[in-house]
Amino acid sequence: MKFLLMIMLYFILGYLFGSIDFAYLVTYFLTGKNIREIGDKNPGAANVSREIGKRWGILVWLGDLIKGVIPMEIAAHFGITNIILLTVIGIFAIIGHCYPVFMKFKGGKGVATTGGVLAYIAPAILPVGIILWFVVQIINDRSVRILIVAIIAYFLCLFAIYPLHIVKQISVATILLVITQVVINRDILKEFKF
Repeated sequence: MKFLLMIMLYFILGYLFGSIDFAYLVTYFLTGKNIREIGDKNPGAANVSREIGKRWGILVWLGDLIKGVIPMEIAAHFGITNIILLTVIGIFAIIGHCYPVFMKFKGGKGVATTGGVLAYIAPAILPVGIILWFVVQIINDRSVRILIVAIIAYFLCLFAIYPLHIVKQISVATILLVITQVVINRDILKEFKF
């Protein structure tokens, strides 16, 4: 019972960290404007980068990345070692980013926060993940074929870097993260083409 209560508290902690809207805070602090009312109206790093400046977009990206990591690190510090469970705590941060309690449940897409969770569970794969993300963005971020190739490349690198027993856990965690992104951003899926 005590363990279950602690896990629930970590889920809530993840959600609350995820609900911190760095895009809104940085934009409002610098300009007095609401990021949801300028540019593409998405409260994310890309919109801040375009509308406020690249360095501020990078700052927002780092904030969104880290807010997925902090609750996982806190849980790990207090003894949670299971990669899947840590990932679920991170998923609550992603949900918080997309449906923030502080912003009337209207948030961003959760891509950077998802990247933070992935970076935490598989830090050695982070450079590969960043390269793949940029390649997909440059070629066509709405192409299913390119996404499939990137996912296959990710898993091949995963097998090359980590021992098999870790790969299994990271693979399950990655699938949970992909499912989370698909469910949260299902309206964007209509834009994807083969």
